[in-house]
Amino acid sequence: MKVRAFTLIEVLVVLTLLGLTFSALLLVFSRGIDSSLGITEESERLKLKASLFWDIQRKITGAKRIRVENNNLYMITSGGTIYRGVVKCAYIFKDGRLYYYEFPYPYGAIDEIEEDKLQRVATFHDFSIRVYERDREFNTYDGLPDRIKVSVEGNEMLFETLLR
Repeated sequence: MKVRAFTLIEVLVVLTLLGLTFSALLLVFSRGIDSSLGITEESERLKLKASLFWDIQRKITGAKRIRVENNNLYMITSGGTIYRGVVKCAYIFKDGRLYYYEFPYPYGAIDEIEEDKLQRVATFHDFSIRVYERDREFNTYDGLPDRIKVSVEGNEMLFETLLR
């Protein structure tokens, strides 16, 4: 009776093919995970922007006075986040970071803030505010305009003020 066995070359060819197959599967799997992580990060960023737009809209809707200067937005509004009633709040953009400030009493200068009470909202590479009054655009404004356009990293939202 003759015993048949695999030769060393046949075993090495099979092991090489198995190694290549598992390497290809690992590459496909890791790319899928990287893609999922990228989508998750992008959805979190989009959620942050949507939440920011919603919060700004709520404040602008209840605004009694708005000041825009150097891409900073200052307001006297009834739409506070931290305190109830009429508050003084601000969105300050500096060094690529957006900060929020809120004070429970709307006294003093509208653009007077306490630096140590700034709350970091997010890091953005682009943030801008434009004000529209009778179809004219302003970078600096004080009063209650017709509309305000807020742009965050290519996403824009146009808000209309209600209390005129």
